[in-house]
Amino acid sequence: MQVSIIGTNGFLSTAIAQHCNAKKWQLDMYGLEDPIGHAYDHFFKINLLESQIDYTQLSKSDIIIYASGAGIQNNLNESAYLIYALNVTAPINICNGLRINNYKGIFISFGSYFELGQTTERHAFTEHEVLTSTFKAPNDYTISKRMLSRFIDGYSHEFTHWHFYIPTIYGETENPTRLIPYTINSIRNCKPLNFTDGNQVRSYIYVNEIPIIIEKAYEVSLPTGLYNIGGSDTLSVKEIVNLIRNLLDEEIPICHFGTVDRKDVSMKYLELDGSKLYNAIGYKCSISMKDVIFKY
Repeated sequence: MQVSIIGTNGFLSTAIAQHCNAKKWQLDMYGLEDPIGHAYDHFFKINLLESQIDYTQLSKSDIIIYASGAGIQNNLNESAYLIYALNVTAPINICNGLRINNYKGIFISFGSYFELGQTTERHAFTEHEVLTSTFKAPNDYTISKRMLSRFIDGYSHEFTHWHFYIPTIYGETENPTRLIPYTINSIRNCKPLNFTDGNQVRSYIYVNEIPIIIEKAYEVSLPTGLYNIGGSDTLSVKEIVNLIRNLLDEEIPICHFGTVDRKDVSMKYLELDGSKLYNAIGYKCSISMKDVIFKY
């Protein structure tokens, strides 16, 4: 099998690449920076905002995965231009480029449950509910991901296209400023903890389960479509902090809730109904957060 990943050294792209290595699949990487943390067969250095991909080469792949993007990490303060360019313009251009060049393989892109916006309802949302959500969007990231999903739902193509809505991904190699590593490192170093009010609820998936889902989808020849990847844990920020506190047998530093302001706090409840994908591939995410904490 030949796989191409567009986007190097990202948290998700690296996990997928490492899975490809483990399976001994041929792997081509496209991006700005030389890939690290995994092996690859070819690297094509490209700036998606300035250059066009060689579709003759790209179309040799059985699976093409778009894993580039911007705006998910608040601390990076990425511009609105970059967010819309990488989350909307670049993937749409690739979709059209593959279509024009008569690609016959599988293209994979990712949506996000942040596309739901400022939710007030407390239930697991279906693919249709995410796609058609009219809840207020709190930031450019949410708007940009909605734009891409709605394009993908409507455009015509002959190749297979899986668009996976994903919950919050986590794992031991994630950015240290994110919630789980921040909490763990603060506790281990006896530093005060500062959070939002802690009441927002999110679903979580261990990053290494996503490439397994891709493999399972390939094995069953999953049809083109939009699919939710349901998380294995649905927890509030306070519940995650308490989970980590209970697992780490160390003195707990001062913990302040309500001292940090984030744009996504207004999205009170984000959970995906993953039954459509589970019924199609027979695989459900099962790795629990409590089983991963000690890997950090």
